[in-house]
Amino acid sequence: MSIPPFIKARFWEWKDRDGTSVPGVGLFRGVELKAHLTPAQARTLADKLHDMADRIESKEALCK
Repeated sequence: MSIPPFIKARFWEWKDRDGTSVPGVGLFRGVELKAHLTPAQARTLADKLHDMADRIESKEALCK
């Protein structure tokens, strides 16, 4: 059995080319940054993940 890929969340400050900083959450796979979320985006994603976990546990629907 193989180990599925996983992502770790860390506090992360994104800096664009102009040096503007955007505080938020970095999603990392190992040491590689895969995504940066603003606080609002992180909350939205967390809500969706929580809803999906609830559906899986209730066996309402898998992979819909």
